[in-house]
Amino acid sequence: MRRDRRAPLVLFSTAFIALAVDQLTKLWIRHSLLPGEFRPEHGVLRLTNSSNDGIIFGLGAPLWFSIMMPMVLVGIALLVYFWYGPIGSRLVNVCLGLFIGGSLGNLLDRLRFGAVTDFIDVRLWGDVHWFTFNVADASIIVAILLFALLISGLRLTRGVKRQ
Repeated sequence: MRRDRRAPLVLFSTAFIALAVDQLTKLWIRHSLLPGEFRPEHGVLRLTNSSNDGIIFGLGAPLWFSIMMPMVLVGIALLVYFWYGPIGSRLVNVCLGLFIGGSLGNLLDRLRFGAVTDFIDVRLWGDVHWFTFNVADASIIVAILLFALLISGLRLTRGVKRQ
């Protein structure tokens, strides 16, 4: 199997972009809206300033777990990546980059503030709405969904080093 030398560049560039966009949008929200404030006040898609001290979808978890879980998941993702590759598929590298960048974005919030800043509020109908989320959450979910679509055709074989 031939390794793609540009694969790590795709992965780490994607991770950096996801992390940067996540952190910049959270900074903007924290400085633009008061906690609990919505813009616009009515509508399907609104911006708000809220915090989430749990894990995915606001599920409760101790702070130590919500800090350790992303570190372990990112570590496993990188371990698998370098064990089997670098994997040559650009789409797989983009998926891993989105996952790592999103995980690091939420991890930084937990380390700095003890909670994650969420700001995208989607009203489905009436007072029913989806969980408030952020760019990091969206990056992680998109990465998982894309990877799930790819995984059926992906065969992981250990890269062979050429001498």
